[in-house]
Amino acid sequence: MEETIKLLEPVTDEPTKRMLQGLVDKKRKFDDLKRKVLLLQLASFGLMIGFMVYFYNAVVLTSGNSLPAVLSRFVDESLHLYFLTAIAGAYATALFLKKKEEKAEKEFHTLRCEVIRKSGELWPQPYHWKKRIAVFQVMKSEFGINLFYESK
Repeated sequence: MEETIKLLEPVTDEPTKRMLQGLVDKKRKFDDLKRKVLLLQLASFGLMIGFMVYFYNAVVLTSGNSLPAVLSRFVDESLHLYFLTAIAGAYATALFLKKKEEKAEKEFHTLRCEVIRKSGELWPQPYHWKKRIAVFQVMKSEFGINLFYESK
């Protein structure tokens, strides 16, 4: 459990801490997948641009702008197939991880909204109800999780 969440001892009980820890874990999973998707999208875009530049300089310019010659040179080199496979693989992996990212975002948002809706049950006493704002501020400043409003 996060040290920051452990330090909320007088204000929150153990089940609430576990719920907040679960929220932090889901946020980290979502952020990690978001970063991976961006890197794979950039990698596939970079590979595609690199292949297009290479293909234009190495194949199109040296083939005299003849379509049969360009196609022949394209098929003769196995390197072209490797390039296309790498581009397609990076793009397909980015699409796969994008679906996982959307699922992780939905899970995170659902749990976040549940914490907001159940805040009356999680901090039932008037003293703790006033202190919950401090908990919400800690979650926002330390982990970037907004528990004040349900909207994203």
